[in-house]
Amino acid sequence: MKLKYWIDAARFHTLPLSFSGVTLSFLISQSRVNVNLTTYILCVLTALLLQILANFSNDYGDSITGVDNFKRIGPKRTVQCGFISLYEMKIAIYLFSVLSFLSGLLLLYQSILYTNVFIFLFYIIGIFVCIYSSIKYSIGSYPYGYIVGIGDLFVFIFFGILSVQGSYFLYTQTLHMDMFLLSLSMGLLNVAVLNINNMRDMDNDYENGKHTIAGWLGIKYAKLYHITSIFVSVILGGFFIFLNQKTIYQWIFFILVVIFLIFHVKRIIFLKKNKLFNLELKKLILIVFLYVLSIGISNLL
Repeated sequence: MKLKYWIDAARFHTLPLSFSGVTLSFLISQSRVNVNLTTYILCVLTALLLQILANFSNDYGDSITGVDNFKRIGPKRTVQCGFISLYEMKIAIYLFSVLSFLSGLLLLYQSILYTNVFIFLFYIIGIFVCIYSSIKYSIGSYPYGYIVGIGDLFVFIFFGILSVQGSYFLYTQTLHMDMFLLSLSMGLLNVAVLNINNMRDMDNDYENGKHTIAGWLGIKYAKLYHITSIFVSVILGGFFIFLNQKTIYQWIFFILVVIFLIFHVKRIIFLKKNKLFNLELKKLILIVFLYVLSIGISNLL
């Protein structure tokens, strides 16, 4: 059945990253004000649709450029393997672009339409930027995911600052500096996830014109970049807890997740075979979600 291949193309194991940021800001917001649950649900739906759009676009774009080939170590892409045609994937990209916009529009109608028209229009532009960026990571004459550092920067902004700080404003109609620090922390963790992906396929990427920070630095310094991203993220997360300290449970939950991150970093340091990065990628995605729960839920206690 083709449904299996569409599920593979959506890369379900990456989807927790899409709603981790909006879930973290929801839990923090709920500890401060009474947040409308519908707003949160629409935030999650919009984030999921955008993530699937990005994954479909990557499948399509990397197949055209040749980055997806028999040398690729990561999971096989559906278009490159012939399970889904280019035409079918293009239709899916159009469909999810429309669905992402409609979901985002419902979200804004629910949360800020009657509050401030200027902010509403600002967010509308933001939705178009998110859709455009989801597609252009791998598609087009100059996909930004193929330019050194740009992919990392966009992941940092969209999965960190916009995901956490942007949704926090929708929940509370306010902005706070401590949430900005937390958004930086989440952004860096997501950059680390991307870096594992780039370290895994760095040789094949370079041969096919995809220039990532991992390929530019080489495996030794790419691992250092990875460790630094996680270390700074933990410092920022710890500072957020320090600023919002209520109970000892906040530190206990946080430290438990940090221990998982330490073991992850240790495995990355000594990892020799590129195909083993696949397992660490999935583990880090799970750790990121546990990180969200540890900070978010402990704030509610």
